[in-house]
Amino acid sequence: MEGLNFIKNSTRFQFRKHYREGLRSHIFEVLETGDVLKETRGEIINDIRCYPRARPMRMLRILRTRFDSLNTVLKEIEKYNLLLKFLGPGLIARSDEFVVDYKEAGTSSIVLCGLQEYVEGEIIDPWNLSDKNPLSGLFMQMPSGASFGHDLIKRAGKNISVFVKLIRQMIADTGYIPDLAGFGNLIMTSNGEVKLVDINNIITIRFDATIRIDDKGYPSCDKSVEVLSILEQKILQRKISDNDPLYDFFLSPERKKKVKALEKAFYLSLR
Repeated sequence: MEGLNFIKNSTRFQFRKHYREGLRSHIFEVLETGDVLKETRGEIINDIRCYPRARPMRMLRILRTRFDSLNTVLKEIEKYNLLLKFLGPGLIARSDEFVVDYKEAGTSSIVLCGLQEYVEGEIIDPWNLSDKNPLSGLFMQMPSGASFGHDLIKRAGKNISVFVKLIRQMIADTGYIPDLAGFGNLIMTSNGEVKLVDINNIITIRFDATIRIDDKGYPSCDKSVEVLSILEQKILQRKISDNDPLYDFFLSPERKKKVKALEKAFYLSLR
């Protein structure tokens, strides 16, 4: 964390880069120093030396964007507040957003950060869900996978149903959809909660022929709508109506072909 003038030196906490750092944010685990020492030096449990991995207390997210005015950064924070309003704290990784004046090489810039809830669980990868029992497949990949049962599967399905309903309500009421398509953006916890952890990328939905890409070049609007349809069809086992205006428009064969070409160009640009 050297060079970040807004982080005070502390013997109690340590910051470690998280392995799923995003295109838009630097992400750090906020760890107790004592837990890090146990991880590196080990501790004796029942006469056996163990090395338990330090569990983050929070996640520190630092947006890569440098804002030119306080008004601009406040508009960015409104995106989080919009998600909080529609989804509530139970379906997103809650975050305490704060603005800092970052000084570097004699210049200063406005940076948006967040101390975000740490969500532990299995990534809901919509492109690689089990065809028959996708929720069972998710829980089987967790360390506690052997202990899940019908009640947990039912609870998880209910939470995903609520998540889908509220996302669709947000689309209808505001014309926005959060980024559901990024890898690791959706997490299923061991107690059956579904959490959206990418809280900063919210996209405008427009029903026109233009396939819009986000600031990184990804067709996130169309792909997020596709993820929503996968949650409904694969996990909730719902048959999508032929008259559904959202899916009928964004998931037409011709449009999906164009989206796939843009998606391919995006991944090629990362190489």
